[in-house]
Amino acid sequence: MNLAVFVVLLRAIGPITHKIMSMARWRDAVSRTGFKEPQTYLATGNMIVEASGSLHEITQSMNAIVRDLGLPESNRAIVRNAEQVRTVYEANPLPEAAISRPSQMGVYFFAADRPEFGWIKEYKGPEELRVVGQHLIVDYGGGVSQSKLPSMIERWSGLATARNWNTLRGLVERSTNQQNRQGL
Repeated sequence: MNLAVFVVLLRAIGPITHKIMSMARWRDAVSRTGFKEPQTYLATGNMIVEASGSLHEITQSMNAIVRDLGLPESNRAIVRNAEQVRTVYEANPLPEAAISRPSQMGVYFFAADRPEFGWIKEYKGPEELRVVGQHLIVDYGGGVSQSKLPSMIERWSGLATARNWNTLRGLVERSTNQQNRQGL
């Protein structure tokens, strides 16, 4: 059984969903299902876990666990292996923003293997956009709350969840540490 480290990102997690499924309850359920070393990061639906299987298989299992814990279909799991997450972080397509305003950078993880990014060429908003593989990185500059873009991204590119650059950095650090501890 070849284990690998995966990063699981739940979509649409917040105070209402925490009443249904706490991060501790999610960790316990994942562990009981046979995943190894589940650790959550922050309270926003981020998990690092060891497992064997394909991205598709891990995603299906995680979604089944989340449904069994009472969350609806809108709270989908989007899974990446540790290398994919590290690749996005190391690409650092907006380095000045990553240093000066990492909390104002959104990293979008899409459920589809090939999200639609054709609209980016035509987009005339104030945000700066970059694509790294199947991920969209957005520098919101003046702040996410002032932007209309977050509500449009899923409409234009497909189902997604976003994390800010600080959270991405934390996920990379923790998944790399887990790989190193386990010799994976």
